[in-house]
Amino acid sequence: MKKIMLVTLALVTMAALSLLVSCSGSGKTPADISKSFIYSLEKGDVDAAYDLLNGTGEATEEEMQKMKAFLGEGSKQIAEKKGIKSIEVVEETISEDGTKADVTLKVTYGNGEEDESESVLRKTEEGWKISIEK
Repeated sequence: MKKIMLVTLALVTMAALSLLVSCSGSGKTPADISKSFIYSLEKGDVDAAYDLLNGTGEATEEEMQKMKAFLGEGSKQIAEKKGIKSIEVVEETISEDGTKADVTLKVTYGNGEEDESESVLRKTEEGWKISIEK
């Protein structure tokens, strides 16, 4: 009987820890999200890139379509530069209250061109999201 209770307690503890880890966010840093956004554009996955934006829940259908078209143009520009060779995190600064982050990335394209990308992210219930200001 004691053994059954110990096994049950161990299973409940593992389940609780698993739930805690899964509910604590994606575990991704603001820089990870910024890189994922750019890699999504490289793949032409504008829906995935759109999902990484903050504030899109309030967008009208027309605004959403315009934003996805804009993201599609970014995807084309990356393709014209022969894709992405590498992305380096230049700087990642998280505010003291942990709700805002500034990220600077250095993107090197397949054709050798380099760009610096700066983004502001906000911490949401779903994790870090790239801020788009109207």
